Amino acid sequence: MYFKKFKAFLPVVGLVIILMAAGCGASKTYVDQAVAGERARSDAEIGKVNKDVADTKADLNKLQSLTAQLEKKTDLAINEAKGFEDYQVIGTYEIYFDFNSSEITMEAQSHLDKAGDQMTTNRTAIMEIAGYCDPSGSASYNMELGNKRAAAAKYYLVDSFGVNLYRMFMVSYGEDKSVAATDGQASYTEQRKVVLKVWGKP
Repeated sequence: MYFKKFKAFLPVVGLVIILMAAGCGASKTYVDQAVAGERARSDAEIGKVNKDVADTKADLNKLQSLTAQLEKKTDLAINEAKGFEDYQVIGTYEIYFDFNSSEITMEAQSHLDKAGDQMTTNRTAIMEIAGYCDPSGSASYNMELGNKRAAAAKYYLVDSFGVNLYRMFMVSYGEDKSVAATDGQASYTEQRKVVLKVWGKP
């Protein structure tokens, strides 16, 4: 920081030396004004640097705080799910979506309610929620849509049954596991889905 301040005043020093060497008869008032102007510009630059440093420090502190929170939640999830290596799939549910949609339908709700009941009964159970899409659209769009569908199912269970977030894990396969329709668009409806697998001790 001191180097930056010194560097900022180098033009001022150079100006004074040039005026003195040239013997141009510049008055002390003129030199003082020139120095004052350069000093004001230098102070403004230094102030901007200090503000940037402060903003960066604030962003860093925020990032460190978020990291600490994530680590705490991860530790909680691991502790709550310890012994999961002995878990097996004790329930599988599939729900389907309309074309280009992540809205939960009335039919889907009935299946989610069954999954929610099982998660409520088995307090140590965990759930895998996987979103799928048909091959229509781009791969990136379908990956995002698959994620939205999985999230819709997840938060339905949170809102309706109070299932803790750390007990549910989402994944989107997008169109990765889709297959081309063999009978027009009919078979695409079976690929617009979310598969919920409940894992627990048998």
